[in-house]
Amino acid sequence: MACFIENFYCSDKDDVDNFKLQLLVPKSHQKTVFKYFHDVPSAGHLGPDKMLSRIQQLFYWPAMKSSITRYCKECDQCAARKSLKRNKAPLGQYLVGEPMERVAIDILGPLPLTKRQNRYVLVLCDCFSKWTEAYAIPDQESLTIARTIVNEFICRFGSPLQLHSDQGRSFEAKLFQDLCDLLKIDKTRSTSQHPQSNGSVERFNRTLLSMLTFYCQNDQRNWDEILPQVMMAYRSSVHA
Repeated sequence: MACFIENFYCSDKDDVDNFKLQLLVPKSHQKTVFKYFHDVPSAGHLGPDKMLSRIQQLFYWPAMKSSITRYCKECDQCAARKSLKRNKAPLGQYLVGEPMERVAIDILGPLPLTKRQNRYVLVLCDCFSKWTEAYAIPDQESLTIARTIVNEFICRFGSPLQLHSDQGRSFEAKLFQDLCDLLKIDKTRSTSQHPQSNGSVERFNRTLLSMLTFYCQNDQRNWDEILPQVMMAYRSSVHA
């Protein structure tokens, strides 16, 4: 049974072990909460369901879901993004049983050249956990990609059992294959008949591009500076 304790909302006063207090937000301060959970780069302009799940961890007010949904619907930037119709690619089926069993890799770009001379984003997505990494890189040469994977991904998470990519030239280069052989990584690729087998990372690319667009309208040469913040927003949201 829910109750109020001073300025806090208690989700269940009878369940002592799972006692949870949430700050009760008055209507006059709800827009401030919306701003920090939707508008700023570390929030990412995500949809109402993901926004609700994050706000509920700290705050409560009556009719939260409806007010959050209304705020998202009235967001001009979100409305502009939804007006762009996209054809959905069919989904491929590949079952994985544990993290790092299969990691999908792709390159997003070319994007506007940044002040740091970056033009592409190297994306790696764990197909089991859906944990995603994104690194700004200056080009899509196989040496650049191999160095980034080793220094930024493998040195932090270890070697995946399998790396899956499309048929991009960089991923088919001998240097990249030699790297996989050295680290005992099974290198696989999607085919022209079934390009959807790399669908998880391609869907993320669309989401990432949309999120970056929100915050780089005034200066398109700083997207690599915004990238870590929008990745924070993406990772901290609930995924199916």
